[in-house]
Amino acid sequence: MLISVKTGQVLRPAKAVLFDLDGTLVDTADDLGAALNHVLVKYGFAPVAAQQYRPVASHGAKGLLELGFADALHDLPFTQLRNELLAYYQQHLTVHSQLFGGADQFLPLLNARKIPWGIVTNKPYKLAAAMLRQMRGMEQCQILLGGDSLHQRKPSPVPLWVAAHKMGVPAADCWYIGDAERDIEAANRAGMTSIIADYGFIADTDTPELWGADCRVDHLLALSDLR
Repeated sequence: MLISVKTGQVLRPAKAVLFDLDGTLVDTADDLGAALNHVLVKYGFAPVAAQQYRPVASHGAKGLLELGFADALHDLPFTQLRNELLAYYQQHLTVHSQLFGGADQFLPLLNARKIPWGIVTNKPYKLAAAMLRQMRGMEQCQILLGGDSLHQRKPSPVPLWVAAHKMGVPAADCWYIGDAERDIEAANRAGMTSIIADYGFIADTDTPELWGADCRVDHLLALSDLR
């Protein structure tokens, strides 16, 4: 397990931990890819392979549709396609999805240490909440904010501030862990310790070394000794 901390950086102890969902806590790529391919085939397009959809799995329905339909998307009813993708996905939320390796041990560790944790995602709240109900190990989640829970969403820091406030913990004492640039931007703007989940949905074209994170990990258990 590798951990990389910004030069000269000493991580503040975590009094609460907040996570992104897709690509950070849960590997949702194959269920999202299946939803995309369902819509593609329905409209006469070729399905895309896992190595294509996986890096964009945390970019939501828009990112997936842009990947699958490419330039043809401009001539198609985007809202209808998005609704069909989300409808299929809602019926198949956790067919393949599972906690990332380490999360199934890290979350109980936080619970045992009485460190509250929650989720701030840009995924629609209804889908995120349904996923939590269907997956084991999520019962102690203290707060869940979706992309439509507030007027603002990441990279705005507002959802992170709201989550910290609801948990009764100053933002400066919170860690935020995510796998996308918007996650790190939101955490930095919120004054939280920002941590990149290097194991997540990061594309070869991404430049996480330039995101300004306080820390990068390739496995959540790498954080178990950082308190």
